[in-house]
Amino acid sequence: MVFAKGKPLGKDGFDWLKIHVINLTGTHKKVSVQDRLEYANSIIDDIVDSAEYPLTGRMWWAKSEEPWQTLAACKEVRNALASGDTASFVSRFPVHQDGSCNGLQHYAALGRDQVSGYSSSLNK
Repeated sequence: MVFAKGKPLGKDGFDWLKIHVINLTGTHKKVSVQDRLEYANSIIDDIVDSAEYPLTGRMWWAKSEEPWQTLAACKEVRNALASGDTASFVSRFPVHQDGSCNGLQHYAALGRDQVSGYSSSLNK
């Protein structure tokens, strides 16, 4: 599933797309975002191989916690690279972002509770 309207990845979007690929694998949950990006860059050949040869290549994607989502994300990384300008590449691909304590933040917003909203923002 993709968005109906795409947007250029921009300056940092391609990095977030690569981080998303790694997040889907579940293998680097305890490392920093920067370490995930460095890992993605170190295995970019496996990511591209997964996109181009999903069933006959090294099948890196198949070892993921979310294999089908990982494969789809690998294809988007490959498409962005193939465009020649990742910042201008128009992507319609959803990239998940997770916030800490976001459930508490939602409840605070619903109840217009400024103290809890402020408190939940300190836990980041």
